[in-house]
Order: sequence, then C-alpha cells, then structure tokens
Amino acid sequence: GNPAGECCHRRVASRPPEDSAMGAKGSKPRKTRQVTQFGAQADGESEEEPEHHIAVDGTKHKAGFRHQVTCPEGHAMRAKVVREMFVACYSDRECDKCEEVCNIDKSHYHCHECDYVHCNQCAREHLGLKDLTHRGPPVNIKVGDILLAGPDKFGIHHVILVCSGWHEVDHDVLELLDVEPGSDVLCCETIESTQGSVGTETWWYKSTTYFVRHHEDGALLLVADMPPDSDVLEQAFEPVPTKLLLHPFRTETDGPEMDEAAFLEVIEEAASRSVKYGKRTAVKSVISGLLHQDHINASSYATEEARGQLAKKLKESWKARPICASVAVMCWQQYFFKAHPDRDEAVQHVIDYMPHWCHKSTPSALVNSLTQHGWIISDVADE
Repeated sequence: GNPAGECCHRRVASRPPEDSAMGAKGSKPRKTRQVTQFGAQADGESEEEPEHHIAVDGTKHKAGFRHQVTCPEGHAMRAKVVREMFVACYSDRECDKCEEVCNIDKSHYHCHECDYVHCNQCAREHLGLKDLTHRGPPVNIKVGDILLAGPDKFGIHHVILVCSGWHEVDHDVLELLDVEPGSDVLCCETIESTQGSVGTETWWYKSTTYFVRHHEDGALLLVADMPPDSDVLEQAFEPVPTKLLLHPFRTETDGPEMDEAAFLEVIEEAASRSVKYGKRTAVKSVISGLLHQDHINASSYATEEARGQLAKKLKESWKARPICASVAVMCWQQYFFKAHPDRDEAVQHVIDYMPHWCHKSTPSALVNSLTQHGWIISDVADE
C-alpha cells in the first residue's frame, strides 16, 4: 500500500550521503547506466460557440487572472487532475466542446457551477495558445515552473520545481538514452523533495532531468536524471508522463516581471535549510484537502493586520517536513518576501499567486487552485 501518500518515483534513502557514490567530479557520463524503477519503492447550449472572456492586457481581469479559462456563463474554470488515493472514485469526463474523453491520465478544466468541462486542448484554444494540430517547438519553460510526473497507480503526481530553461543535451547522454526517431530529448535543472533520493549535502534532490518529447502528440516523458557532479545516468524503468504547470510571470505574454536570479538564490537558501521528507505531512495534506484547509482564503486576510499574522504563519509553516508539493509552494512564497521588502506587499503576492500552505497541499490541490491564479496546465510540451 501507500499509506504515506508518497508522490515520488525515486529510490528510498534514509539520510543525505556524506560522499556522492555516483562518480568523479567533472567527468562525463560513462557508457553505463544505473536503472531505477520509478514508483517501485513506495513506503508502507447553442450551435454557435460562446465567447470566452480572455483579457488581453494586464494581469487580472473580472474573471480572475489574464490566463483564465471561463465557461459560457463567464465562471472561472479550475483545472483538475486525479485526486491522490481516490483512483477508484475517478470517472472519465467528456469535453463539452469537442467530446474528447478526459481520462485519469489527462488534465481538464471544470466549472463547478455549470458542471461544464473543457479538455486541455480546448482550454489552450480559449487561452489563445497555439493549435496543436501541427507540432511546433517545445514550450519555453522557465525557472519556477512546475513539472507533474505521473499519475502513478495511486493517482499521485510528483511535483518537481524547474530551475532552468531547456539546455543542450550531452552527446554521451543521447547515446545512452537511445531515443527512437520522431522524438526530441530535452533537459533542464530541477529540484524536488522525495523519500527516494536526496542530495549530497541537502535533503532536497537536485539534478539535471531528461525528457523525451514525442513529435506525434507532443507528450513529455521523464526518462532519466543525473545529480550534480555525477557520471552515472539514472534511467527510469519506464518513461513517466509529465504535465507542465506554467507560472504567470512571463513578460512575453504580458505577464508581470520576475527576478530569476533572486528566485534561484531562494532555492539555494531553502535547500540548505531543507529537512527530511515528511510522511505525516503527506497524510495531513490529503486530509487537509478533503477538509478544504489547504488553501489560503483571501477573504480571511482582508486587513493589513490580518496579513501581518498570515506572514508569521507562513514563515512557521516553512519549518515543517516537506512533501513534493512543498518545495514549489515554499520557494515561491519565500521569493515574494525576497522580491518585495514591504511585508504587506509580499503577502499580497502570496495570496494572488501561491495561496497554499506548504505543509497541507497535495499536487492535485495545487493544480486545482493555481489555475485560478494565472497558472496554466498543459498535458503537452508544445508552445
């Protein structure tokens, strides 16, 4: 079973190793591979299409945020993925526009008031993103984006925080991966919290993570990773389907600006203070989601005094043992405090863009909430 709600695809480690067993510093990958089976070691309407209200300037609009999918009645729609540990309760939904079946492996957008569903492709169209009929270049990922690997057999996605854009893949790695024609190999720097892997000096696990992107359907599959200063490629036993949760701080789409250097400093600082993965935190997060206690309710912090109290609660929550979702929540919240010296302004940004408790939030809860706060989920890695 999986009583701890483990949302990782890594090998189990009890503490950060004193010395890396992966290989000599600075050497390139050997013509060997260390294979780790991902997920193997879990512990214990009218004929005319209605107009959708997508703003074209500014960050917020009357339905919430610029990148907001709305139903024909103008209600903000939330993205949904399967809820952790509730696989047996999941029912496929049919897109109300194109009739595409949204199964357990896919994301979709849902209007609670109207019970109206959009598949991910139709949601992309309403957001003004490129049509996926013809394959284009890979999406331009950025520091702070979130990768969702899975779901596994328990309905759990694993959250991985992006620390770089795509960069060139070493020729030796390409030879080891031996990818079939019709696919690209992409890689980026990432960081995560998991029971399965830890860093050489921190509990959080940094690595260069490798993906295969299929030309035919744009699907992104996590296939391997390599820790810093390692010469061993750790390859997945089976490729892991991966979704992208893209943050709204993109100036190329008229989003607000972001200081990536400051964000990376926050990641380094948070990793240096990181603690062991929290099994109890995982259980608490699932229960908090059922009780709707994972989300920070803006109406509860309408005054500056209340937001001051929230700032204290946030900083206290960062001390809890993390699960995979905690890394993204914590780093984004700490970034807002670093980027905005005025405490009230920082808290306002948390409420606007990352209104979650880092010790009470599951991956599915993040998807459900953040897509009402300017974030976009994509099942494919196309622009």
